[in-house]
Amino acid sequence: MSTDRRDFLGVMLAAGVVPMLGGTAHGRKGATGEFPAVAPARDSASPWDVSWADKLTGKHKAVFDNVELGMGLGMLRALMWQKDYAEVYNATPADMSGVVVLRHGAIWAVMNDEFWKMHKLGELTKINDPATKAPITRNPFIGSNVYGLPPALADDVLTKCLATTKVLACNVAFSLYVVEKVKADTKMDDAKAREHALGYLIPGVTLQPSGVFASLRAQEAGCNYILATEA
Repeated sequence: MSTDRRDFLGVMLAAGVVPMLGGTAHGRKGATGEFPAVAPARDSASPWDVSWADKLTGKHKAVFDNVELGMGLGMLRALMWQKDYAEVYNATPADMSGVVVLRHGAIWAVMNDEFWKMHKLGELTKINDPATKAPITRNPFIGSNVYGLPPALADDVLTKCLATTKVLACNVAFSLYVVEKVKADTKMDDAKAREHALGYLIPGVTLQPSGVFASLRAQEAGCNYILATEA
């Protein structure tokens, strides 16, 4: 399954996820280029949990946009930001409000060890276990890292991010990659495949309508943006 951006956009268009451009644009920046200070009103019937945005109360705020797995470096950068600000500004955990967005090809990071083994994600992502040299059979961002990065930060990088930042996942990528992978492997229908996939979502990860929504909502809440990994 390709994670090429053009293929991804093509699938989205075919599935009707991306609407035709045009019509009235909403939520645009104002004349000063800044997002409005007041949070947008949310339909009480919406199934999406966006309460995380109201909890970004630290003095220092940042959102780390992960487009690919990138050896986990995008998540590692979120941890390094916290470490650096603690050293330079004596910032406490309460001073830091971080958001990690996992979208596009980074979506596989939100699935647990059992899902990685069951659906052979090591083969799909071409990530090998350094001990066996074979495709890894667990989530490489939980437990010891497989890339030779500094263990103090990189081991359990996703677990550490869950403890110190808001970790959000793109529902578009979840639907088009994870659910479609389940369907291909099991021949389940859409509803059952999604239910199956949700059962292996790592606790603490919050699905959002899209990674774009999550990144922009974090910025509206005052986060500085960084593209933490690229496709």
